[in-house]
Amino acid sequence: MKNIIIIGANQGIGKGLAQVLSKQTNTNLIVTSRNYSNKLTRSDSLWKIQCDISSEESMQNFVTQVSAQFKNIDGIINCAGLLHTKHYFPEKTLSKINPMQMFENYQINAIGHLILLQKMERLIAASKKPIVTSISARIGSIKDNQLGGWYSYRMSKAALNMGYKTLEIEWRRKYPHIRLLLIHPGTTNTTLSKPFQKRLKIGMLQSVEQTSGFIIDQINKKLNGQLIPLFVDFKGIQIEW
Repeated sequence: MKNIIIIGANQGIGKGLAQVLSKQTNTNLIVTSRNYSNKLTRSDSLWKIQCDISSEESMQNFVTQVSAQFKNIDGIINCAGLLHTKHYFPEKTLSKINPMQMFENYQINAIGHLILLQKMERLIAASKKPIVTSISARIGSIKDNQLGGWYSYRMSKAALNMGYKTLEIEWRRKYPHIRLLLIHPGTTNTTLSKPFQKRLKIGMLQSVEQTSGFIIDQINKKLNGQLIPLFVDFKGIQIEW
């Protein structure tokens, strides 16, 4: 049995991935949400538990309970991300940035992803062929930034990318069997992109089902030994840092 974790599986891309992966045989699927119970529950091969990556206490509780049930984790797909809330939207100008918005973006889009891997390192390393994936964004590419704006989101995604690049170097020495992947999912019809969909050209908006399929395809290619770069888009095309 493979043991797969999806962080942020109650909505958007995470929910779509969970729907696809839950149909696979010989797979224990552990799905998380900030709104789930803090006790690990099971229905057949589907497991649910709270994991809030803005809370170290929540992440530690998650890892403790998962460790009690599983000896290893074969895959993690971290879909947690923040772009806007009811209190703020992406900042278009320097005058609009504020510490709270920047901190929350960094916490959820970058810091939490790395702290969770820190806590799960032993479980991941214990797998024979593990892969760790985080949903990043093209907007986190410094090279690609030609429009400006969206300070907190851009900076936090760039921080996530740097964190993964640094971790890849470390784990290549310690655990050469672990694969890492950062993927830009494309603009998907979710609540995260909803306020910005009107400006999209026809054909640019993907369904959750389409995006989920693209992501799983890239993960499988990397697992099967294809030379997929660390930071790619949903088609597998490398994105410059």
